[in-house]
Amino acid sequence: MINILKKTGLLVTLFWSTFSFAQSDNLGMSASVEINKKILPKLEASLEESFRLRDNFSEIDRFSTALELSYKFNSYLRVGGAYNLINYNHPKKDWEVRHRYYFFAQGYYSFNRFTLSLRERFQSTYREGVSETTTRSNPKLYLRSRILLSYNIKGIGFEPYTSCELYYTLNDKTGNSMNKISYILGTKYKINKRNYLQIYYRYINFNEDEDEENRHILGMGYSHKF
Repeated sequence: MINILKKTGLLVTLFWSTFSFAQSDNLGMSASVEINKKILPKLEASLEESFRLRDNFSEIDRFSTALELSYKFNSYLRVGGAYNLINYNHPKKDWEVRHRYYFFAQGYYSFNRFTLSLRERFQSTYREGVSETTTRSNPKLYLRSRILLSYNIKGIGFEPYTSCELYYTLNDKTGNSMNKISYILGTKYKINKRNYLQIYYRYINFNEDEDEENRHILGMGYSHKF
């Protein structure tokens, strides 16, 4: 238990030490807790609760709950889908309830303790109380393409990673395009066989979005496997 606390404290220290590298007019924070359970040998369910802050940690951005099912065909391919209930604090209006579902396929390739993965994800987000107009769609449909490279450091439990994700609109009434890019630099840490932590820095570039602006996010997550 003492060793776990020491290692957790080290992660927290590393997390907050990144603060000076992410100073911005719109610095945010993301925190999540996730539980995972194998239903069948290759079928897994997960439940995640997440919370975000924005505007230099001064304002709540959203709460969300996500339930996901995924099936791992082999060491190279995993597919799945999820429903995500989002309570979003709109910067120009009141709180907004959003219903999101998505389906994904993710491929993996490992070599010399590196793992390269590519994920394609179809996403639909319906916003309660938002009407469609000649320039606005509801729900919003996206194709999200993410490439991720991680490295498993032998013997110490750390797995640093970096990723880039592209967001393509699929039903934009003014014309479909890539209107968002997300970059992440972080590390996962294996506390033991059932408990994991991760910390990361995320930069999101919004080319065109009525609700969002460019944002730096510091994130921390905890997951437990049953």
